[in-house]
Amino acid sequence: MYQGLSTQQAPKIAVPLRFFLTAPIFGILIAIVFFIYPTEVIFDRYSPISVGVIHLFTLGVLAMTMFGALQQMLPVLAGAVIKKSDLFANIVHTNLTFGTLAMSGGFMFSSSLFLSVGSFMLTMAFGVFFFVLTKLLFQVKYVTTTVNAMKIFSLVGIITALLGLYLLSSHTLSNVSSIHYDIVNIHIAFGVFGFATILVMGVAFQVIPMFYVARDFPKSIQEKFPRVVFGMLVLFAIFTILKQDTNLILAILSLIAIIFGYFGLVSLNNRKRPVFDVTLWYWKFSLYSLIVSQILFIFFDNYMLMSIVFILGFLYSLLQGMIYKIIPFLSWFHLSSNGHFMIPNLREYIDADAIKIQFFIYLSSIFFFILSVFMNQLFLYIASGLFLFSNLFFILNLTTAILKYRKIISSK
Repeated sequence: MYQGLSTQQAPKIAVPLRFFLTAPIFGILIAIVFFIYPTEVIFDRYSPISVGVIHLFTLGVLAMTMFGALQQMLPVLAGAVIKKSDLFANIVHTNLTFGTLAMSGGFMFSSSLFLSVGSFMLTMAFGVFFFVLTKLLFQVKYVTTTVNAMKIFSLVGIITALLGLYLLSSHTLSNVSSIHYDIVNIHIAFGVFGFATILVMGVAFQVIPMFYVARDFPKSIQEKFPRVVFGMLVLFAIFTILKQDTNLILAILSLIAIIFGYFGLVSLNNRKRPVFDVTLWYWKFSLYSLIVSQILFIFFDNYMLMSIVFILGFLYSLLQGMIYKIIPFLSWFHLSSNGHFMIPNLREYIDADAIKIQFFIYLSSIFFFILSVFMNQLFLYIASGLFLFSNLFFILNLTTAILKYRKIISSK
């Protein structure tokens, strides 16, 4: 694997930071939407409001965070350097931000204009990102399991985006075909098990051992799981179009996710240097939530409960834990590379107690979101308030690290 990294190869620190700081702002917007609309509208998976909210998360939080992280991680994981990284980041970030706002707003306010603008801008964001990502990944000479997973992710990401654009254009033009909801289900499956889960797998295979000096995932899992998931998704699409039963395929995908979560926990619980790290709470809670969400998916018919555990428990917990590790590392790396010697260590950029407080606020919001599935609107209001506050606290913690970096970098 590519070992070295210099400031000439890595993008400027501002490149990933703008993505990381934008993601929790979308989290705040999601909380505000939950305050405005009633539970029955939010929890109806096919309502325009629910579709808008889901994409505020999948595009505004998930894609935003991972697009930012991958720009920083590509030189480390694959030795792949993005040329004109500032221009690339500006195009992707601007179009992803305003495209997500326009598209989600178009669903919520029934605006064809917003949907058209969102469709164009998201096409630009995803088109530019995946064109560059795919080109770089297929030029890598030393191919690792993470690189292979990223290649599959790029393919799945393109398919997911194309399906989404088809559905968006159908909705905008009011031209809903007989297979519209089949395409919706395929889009959801590729988004959940492909875009989200394969990406997390590829990142975790490298990040968990690297950040936490933990045991590697078994080679068989690293090499086979992303390929098997992709194969199962193709089968799911074919079976869905042919109106065949897909329950066995979905059960296999869920089982793969459970096994991945289990071995992720095994890796984190067998670290070579088992020192306390508060960000482990986010990763462990994330992987436990992944396992629970898939058990709920297989054995319980409650879409909203499963979605809350998967989206907030698994995905957003993992994203926050990852950002809490990346920003201190980037701050330290860029300061040391610029000749600063008296700099904080990685644990001193963000106070651990502040991270703990944010974690428990976030955990409480998930608890009340789960209760809101079974109880009344009041619990959704409480959950939304806690979720909003946890995102504000998250931004505050990240800003603390960034201000420390700027103070030191400007002192030279």
